[in-house]
Amino acid sequence: VASGVGNVYQYLRRPDRIVVDGGTGRVLSINDRNYGKEEGIEFGPDRLTREDKIYITREFVKAVYQVDPATRPRDIERALTMMVPDSAVKFSRWLKEKGVLDQQRAESWQTLWNPMDVSVDKNDPYSVSVIGKQNITKVINGGTVTDSRQLRLTIKLVADNKGRADRNLRSGFLISSLDYQELNEPGNKVAGDTVMPRSAEITPLTALQNRDE
Repeated sequence: VASGVGNVYQYLRRPDRIVVDGGTGRVLSINDRNYGKEEGIEFGPDRLTREDKIYITREFVKAVYQVDPATRPRDIERALTMMVPDSAVKFSRWLKEKGVLDQQRAESWQTLWNPMDVSVDKNDPYSVSVIGKQNITKVINGGTVTDSRQLRLTIKLVADNKGRADRNLRSGFLISSLDYQELNEPGNKVAGDTVMPRSAEITPLTALQNRDE
């Protein structure tokens, strides 16, 4: 019985956390008790930062707007995982109803996403503004079409109640909503630089907004 109780205790007890300076081998901390001080190391409670907000925003926008046919299903799944569950359901339903992924697959979309500016709103610390450029290559009626557009995105974040977790890429934040604005209206181009009228395109615009449609 004593052995069984001891095994259960060892199984349930928190493991020791030991911080060692790799350069000198000196023990700096054991279970949050400081035993030394080293330049460049600070001990304290975890705090979600501006950099965490920018990181999760960059990764989410890239998963949505950078299209690689070889990884597209995994990228969309990754983006949905980074969202508030209710918003993820709405966004997934919108993608299916509008046929966004089917269109991208049928037209062999390949896009490059280039973020130009990512910043946290000074008036709303949980709102991140993104300006970026999306370069699109697709096949329409047997011809290769290229398109370039500049987008302004406003990403609304919420703190994840699970803290830093795999689903939020250890950032501590989830995506709540996305607002979209296209800043330019360039024409499509085909091989030979022949200018074509801009076609109507299905894109994830405000699908994450909390509104009834």
